[in-house]
Amino acid sequence: MFLSKILRAVDHPMLDGPGGRKLNNSWKIQGLTVKSIKHHVALQPLFIIMGAGVVFVAVYIGRLASKTTDINWFKAKDMGDHMGYYNNKQFKFFNPAGTDYSTISDKRQAPNYRE
Repeated sequence: MFLSKILRAVDHPMLDGPGGRKLNNSWKIQGLTVKSIKHHVALQPLFIIMGAGVVFVAVYIGRLASKTTDINWFKAKDMGDHMGYYNNKQFKFFNPAGTDYSTISDKRQAPNYRE
């Protein structure tokens, strides 16, 4: 409350007057409006590449949140209940070796700790 009183007491022409900071610091930054992007042709590929990168990162983070074993979305008391879901499933994003994940848990003869 004390800080808000001080901030409300600031009443200088350098903030609100003609040529003041509030008028100079507008939200229309050059290069970030559609009109300026059409004018600056060299910025168009930059925005396309950066936009594609942002979309890829968002999709990949969503995939990591939904497919990997690092995040637990189940409220099971026993860890084996939800970790057994990943038996014989591929959760890698890229498989250049062409490994068949449908039988990999059986081939490595993983021990069954529940018995």
